[in-house]
Amino acid sequence: MTHILENSLIAGGLVTLFSVPFYIIAKRSKQKQQKLLEDRLLRKAADLSLELTRYETLSNKIIGWAKPSKILLLTHVSQSEVEVYNLTKAVRTYVLKTMNGTSVRSISLQIADAQNRVLDTLPFYQQFQDNEMKLKQFEKQAKDWETLLNSYLGR
Repeated sequence: MTHILENSLIAGGLVTLFSVPFYIIAKRSKQKQQKLLEDRLLRKAADLSLELTRYETLSNKIIGWAKPSKILLLTHVSQSEVEVYNLTKAVRTYVLKTMNGTSVRSISLQIADAQNRVLDTLPFYQQFQDNEMKLKQFEKQAKDWETLLNSYLGR
């Protein structure tokens, strides 16, 4: 009985000894990636002389809103450039959720003009690219941005 307990403690210690450093490395890498995205977004906003009133990280993306000038900025980890969306002609936004059978293919924020034509599409979730376990979070973030933008675009 003592040997089983000793072996279990040794095995648990070894697992902890090897898994904790990997966890710390992964967490630091994620923080570094988010800081890089944030710096890229803020640098672009400064280049355009914009004052961001809100910005938020969306997994591998970061989105920022400059309220006075109605400019939306979006960048992705795999992109070197920040996408700039001018929403001065936009009247409303809405969340579009496309399905692939029973699974969600994508969640995006559609930006429409007065004639209800889609001006731009902002991806919040793409199947096979983003974590499916955070699907509800992506949908909630998209709806939050829809509410925020609609409150300013309708004016």
